[in-house]
Amino acid sequence: MPATTVFNMEPPTAIETRGVSFAYANGLALTDITFAIGEAELVALIGPNGSGKTTLLKIILGFLRPSSGTVALYNQPLSSFAPKELAKQIAYVSQQPVSSFPLTVFELVALGRYPHSSRFGSSSADLLAVEAALNHTDAKHLGARNFTTLSGGEQQKVLIARALAQTARILLLDEPTLHLDLYYQLQILAALKRLCVEQRVTVITVLHDVNLVSLFADKALLLSAGTLRAFGPVSEVVNETNIREILDVDMKATEDGETGARYFVPRDPLNSRRVRK
Repeated sequence: MPATTVFNMEPPTAIETRGVSFAYANGLALTDITFAIGEAELVALIGPNGSGKTTLLKIILGFLRPSSGTVALYNQPLSSFAPKELAKQIAYVSQQPVSSFPLTVFELVALGRYPHSSRFGSSSADLLAVEAALNHTDAKHLGARNFTTLSGGEQQKVLIARALAQTARILLLDEPTLHLDLYYQLQILAALKRLCVEQRVTVITVLHDVNLVSLFADKALLLSAGTLRAFGPVSEVVNETNIREILDVDMKATEDGETGARYFVPRDPLNSRRVRK
């Protein structure tokens, strides 16, 4: 009887941290953070203000070096990547738009092609990547505008487009829906989800709206006071208990009878108060 071939259906690991801790001068920011994120997953990084979300992103990016523990991208130590090679692996959108770029939108987004640039200038592939990024973020009509003349929401879309133009395998975003109205929040998160599904891009994004997390994320990583409180499928991590005990809001889960989508609503929105004892 021939041997049965067993196929591993698990996606390759895109990001893995083991025992990561980090301390600023005024105290410990992260303690023993361990998790593994598969390729093409959209992971929401959630937690109260000051829980260590931005610090964790900066460690994964290599901007900060952990005091202990390790970070790997696709099973290679983060420290083994040269800067230009690392930029082909991972792109970043920070929390606050920087409004001092004296460039047009097209020129700024084209900077995302730096890891792929050569001494011969921009290639047709570079131009296609920039155009695709502008289309994904509905920012093509802003191409000739000076970045400094844009509104905060427009600037945020352009900086996301710059990260998309980088065509990295991993995208890290710190509150990408900041400054965006509801329509563009949904549009940007839908575009990120399509990148995961269609191009196998891995996305980690800081989000505060638990309903957006429920709608778009595959998994959630919940931090509190620098510790990893929960990590796994959104349906297991984002629940009434965790929202009440860690996010300090008393919310009720409800389900859309037509779509099956799960939403959370405050039980007493007119009397908001801390619920943790």
